Amino acid sequence: MKKRVMCFGTFDIIHPGHIKFLTRARALGDELFVVVSRDERRAAIRGKTPVHTQAERVVVLSSLSAVTQALAGKKDDILAIIRKIKPSIIALGHDQVYGVDVLQSWCASQKNPPQIVRLPAYKRSRYSTSRIKEDLCPSNP
Repeated sequence: MKKRVMCFGTFDIIHPGHIKFLTRARALGDELFVVVSRDERRAAIRGKTPVHTQAERVVVLSSLSAVTQALAGKKDDILAIIRKIKPSIIALGHDQVYGVDVLQSWCASQKNPPQIVRLPAYKRSRYSTSRIKEDLCPSNP
């Protein structure tokens, strides 16, 4: 049976930090499933909508060699995809906080929960979607 890894994120403007994160996540197993945040969830968390739609972000991520499958996040149940895919490992980004408490609580209630692994930042000061947006459009971050 293949070892499945799952990660979550917005992945709005793909940059080297994202590529490094996805490559590191894939190295943890045989398959990598990437759950792409919904536009409205991202707006609720950060107060801004992504530049690219969820569907566009799924297309971009699906084209990357490290990604086995990119999936759109569910509207009301962030655990639905985890229950469906049944990953062995869930890789979290260095700054990922949204939903982590729900995830940890759910894992604690499972007989054979996935292992949660927090991956380190890659050149954090240089690669940031927010910083890229500010550099490209200083008056409209």
